[in-house]
Amino acid sequence: MPRGLPRATLLESLRLATLVPPGTPHVAHGRDPLRSRALLATFEARYGGRPVLVRGLRRSVLLVLSKRDALRVLSDDGDAYAPALEERPFGLPTDVLRPRFIEIAAQEAKELTSGVVDHARVNACWQRVARRCVYGDGAARDEELTRLLAGVTRAGRWRARRRREILSGRYDARIIDHLRRAEPGSLAGLIADTPEAESRGLMQAAYWLMGLGSTAAGLTQTLALLATHPAHRKAARNDPDRLRACLREGLRLWPPVPALSRVTTAETEWYGTALPAGTTVLVPIAAHQRSPRLPYANTFAPEIWLDGTAADEWWARPGCDGVHLTLAVGTAFLGAVLRTARPKPVGRLLSPHRPLPHTIDLSRLRVSMRPLRRDPAQD
Repeated sequence: MPRGLPRATLLESLRLATLVPPGTPHVAHGRDPLRSRALLATFEARYGGRPVLVRGLRRSVLLVLSKRDALRVLSDDGDAYAPALEERPFGLPTDVLRPRFIEIAAQEAKELTSGVVDHARVNACWQRVARRCVYGDGAARDEELTRLLAGVTRAGRWRARRRREILSGRYDARIIDHLRRAEPGSLAGLIADTPEAESRGLMQAAYWLMGLGSTAAGLTQTLALLATHPAHRKAARNDPDRLRACLREGLRLWPPVPALSRVTTAETEWYGTALPAGTTVLVPIAAHQRSPRLPYANTFAPEIWLDGTAADEWWARPGCDGVHLTLAVGTAFLGAVLRTARPKPVGRLLSPHRPLPHTIDLSRLRVSMRPLRRDPAQD
């Protein structure tokens, strides 16, 4: 095999850019790299699985295709590959908050135990959970905070710099007001009690609200999957480990962040080619999670998270403390719903009898919640 990195053709770069905008830290809904699976398969066959340099607007982006190369980027111990955005909390002892966060999730989930539940209802309820966890009960009704965060994210995605600056100023001012209250049992209170974290409190809080909030889609997806898979729903109702596995499966099938981005902090060598510091490296993680080589790729298979199957996959690594906490809170949220009501599917968007679609329209996911009978075994 010749040394050096292959370069995508102009046409290939343009086709990929319509799905994965080069240089973006995260890939937004509607630009899901699962749609480019055929293109990625073509890249793998044509270039032998080696990383491919894709032309960007300003500089080339390195597209990683193989497990070995993905591990090199995501497991680097020498800090040669830094997140394009800060993706980790800064060493806060968040485990002390877990019982309170779980309590909040159970309280708010009661709003979803009757009527027709769609993503708008799940999202509104979950964003309230996120605000209470991060800033305390005083932020429960601050829906403007969530709207500002969404606006900042959109403006950044479309490189609307002036609008982003305006929205960021408003967002930061609102965060500061909530941080000043430092409510006990909230992340804001923990930051106030952790001197080494106070200087970065604004970033800490913004990170957590974004991270918790992004789980809303996964909760909607998991609820819809459980509605169409009654055996899994019954098994998970009173088994937190199984329910957590169901949530992880909902996130695997349609991940909120379909691609991960890293930026080289120093010159790196790839297959004989030297890449300068500042090069973006893109890992289309969603395509790996739904790879055709996986026998469960397009099915709802919570058991892979329980029997060790997923443990062998690099994309299923445990993650940071923030991921563990978010999964715990999300599991408690779903558990509170399922212990009170039974979700029944509305429409036929998802089915246990055919492969699950590669992309999902959240606005079309609906379940009808019915109260459980006195004998839950009959439901």
